[in-house]
Amino acid sequence: MSIDVREHVQCCQVCQLYKPETRKPPGKLQQTVVKEPWEMLGVDLMGPFPRSSNGNLYLIVFVDYYTRWVEMFPLRKATAETVSQILRKEILTHWGVPTFILSDQGSQFVSSVFEETCRRWNLKQKRTSPYHPQTNLTERINRNVKAMIASYVEDNHKSWDKYLPEFRFALNSAVHESTGVTPAELNIGRLLKGPLDAELKPQLCDPDTPAYATANQIAEFKKLVSGNLNKARQRQKKNYDKGRRDSDFSNKDRVWIRTHPYSKADKSFSAKLAPRWKGPYRVTRKTGPLNYEVVLENTGEDLRVVNVAQLKPCYPTAEEMDREQQEQCQNRPE
Repeated sequence: MSIDVREHVQCCQVCQLYKPETRKPPGKLQQTVVKEPWEMLGVDLMGPFPRSSNGNLYLIVFVDYYTRWVEMFPLRKATAETVSQILRKEILTHWGVPTFILSDQGSQFVSSVFEETCRRWNLKQKRTSPYHPQTNLTERINRNVKAMIASYVEDNHKSWDKYLPEFRFALNSAVHESTGVTPAELNIGRLLKGPLDAELKPQLCDPDTPAYATANQIAEFKKLVSGNLNKARQRQKKNYDKGRRDSDFSNKDRVWIRTHPYSKADKSFSAKLAPRWKGPYRVTRKTGPLNYEVVLENTGEDLRVVNVAQLKPCYPTAEEMDREQQEQCQNRPE
């Protein structure tokens, strides 16, 4: 009887839709490996903030995956045209064209205008899967930027864009934990001189020391950073995977997709009482180590790519349903 009860509860659709998961989230860390500066660029939009005295509402942030060099620009409008202009004028014509650019699924980045800009500059687009922003390194930079802005605005939140150049200077001149050097050293081959450097008046280097040629510096930094990054990746993966579990799906597997509802008081709808999952969906193919393409089981509509953290198995499984149908066909009288 216990086996029958377990199977009944496991296949109960109401239980599958509403009960929370008690297991570790699926999907262990998949790391992005880059081998040279400006090979891969991350981009993200922050805001809207309170309209500043300069009329700005948004902040666009770029970060180079190899050097961790940060560029950020306040915007009055967060349109696809504005984002494309900033990318062309301030990034591509200034630092050169990366191989890849990674963004989220924001309307500005999936628009035809932005796609045309990337196509014209031979820039390959990559996008994070929905509700899985941690794929983008820029999200981590945003957390630091938010803390910096919050520390200086005090009660005047309209001044959020006042010290953005100083924040950018601080980020690009601070030693990064993963690389072991500053973004400036990796990107331009030297330390950024701060306002105290002239006061301290450092002594000139001894003539016998190696020359600070930019090419030689970057080559040495690459060797140092390569070792530091490997150690950092191993440490990060070990810590991240402690709270994760392996999960894998095959073609035609039945799955539920996690919902992200919002409460609507005017419609008497509470997100707390809404289903936690929706579906069932069928897996059509695996698009990456942790991403799957799925469609609605009943209609074949709503094609989407979902991260494994947003999926869970649906019971009865596809194999169980097929087996049950075969048994019914065999038992059907001729």
